[in-house]
This record gives sequence, structure tokens and C-alpha cells, in this order.
Amino acid sequence: METKHSFLKSAFVIALVIGACSGQKTETAESTTEHDHMEAVTKETQVMEVKAFENVDASVKSQFNEFLADYFSLSQSLIEDNQDGAKASAAKLTETISKFNMSKLMGEQMDFYHTQLTVLNEGLKNIKESADIEETRLGYSKISEAMYALTKAYHPNASELYYQFCPMAKNGDGANWLSNTKEIINPYMGQRMLKCGSNKETL
Repeated sequence: METKHSFLKSAFVIALVIGACSGQKTETAESTTEHDHMEAVTKETQVMEVKAFENVDASVKSQFNEFLADYFSLSQSLIEDNQDGAKASAAKLTETISKFNMSKLMGEQMDFYHTQLTVLNEGLKNIKESADIEETRLGYSKISEAMYALTKAYHPNASELYYQFCPMAKNGDGANWLSNTKEIINPYMGQRMLKCGSNKETL
């Protein structure tokens, strides 16, 4: 009986994990309240409001594409659960950002960049000081929000990018990331649960 009970308990936990990953509500006696469910739905479907600038200089777009290249390298390291690789990619992104030429940014464009730069630097600092890959992923979540905002505002990408969401990230708080593939390959869960997540917006 004890073995049967343990099996049923394990099956229940697995069902909850799958339900959270797919975004579907699991109907059980231990289901969340309706309020909690609505809060989770709101969190999952929320997309940041960002103004797309007109007349963005070509040199600005080119430089932001370099940001994206380093960011996707960081994402790939996290997908592979590679802490050393993630730190190296974050260091490369830090260097690329430090070389950014802001001379073509004026007014609102300059102000917006500085706002996002603060977030980027905070996330990069978190990764530099991180003791393990889960701490690195917390820093990555900040960088991801800033990279999404910069991409949406300055639209440097020539091909489509995807804003994706994982409800399991950050200990169940959920987090977003920017991807150059429509297929879900989750940098927050890595090899544990690569396909967990969904597309929220196409840029």
C-alpha cells in the first residue's frame, strides 16, 4: 500500500508540473484558488508596452544586433546548463555594451537607452557575481527584459524574433526571454525541461 501511495503521489506531482508548463489549470482538490489562477493567467499573458521609435539610425541598429548576438550566446549556454559559458557570454556582452556609440541617439531614444542600460548592467552584475547557474538565470531574466525592450523600441532585427514565457522559471514566478527561433528551447529550465514555455509575441 505504501508503494502504491508513493506512486500516486509522484504521478500527482508530475501532473502539476506538466500543467504549469502548458499553462493549463489542473482540476484537483489542491488546485489554486480562482484568484490565484486569474493572477497567474494575467502574469503569463502580460506583454511589456514599449514604444517603437521611428527613424532609428542604421549604425544604432547594427550595434544592437551585436548586443543580440552576445545575448543569444548567453541563452545557448543556459540551455546547455553551462555556467562557465554563461559567464563568458555575459562578459562578452558587457564588453560590447561598453563600446556602444550613442552619438546617433537623441531625445527620447537616448533616455530610453539609458533606462534599459541600467537594467542590463544590473543583470550583468548579477551574473558576474553569481555562485551557481540558477543565480545566473536570475540575472539573465533582467537582461532579457531589457533586450526585449531595446529590440522592440529600435527594431534592429532583419528577421523575426520571439518573446517567450516560461511559467516555471524563477521558482514558479515565471519569466520571459527573447529567442531567434519559434521553437521553445528554454534557457531557464535547461536540460531539465527544454520545451517548457510558449510564444507570447513576434517581433
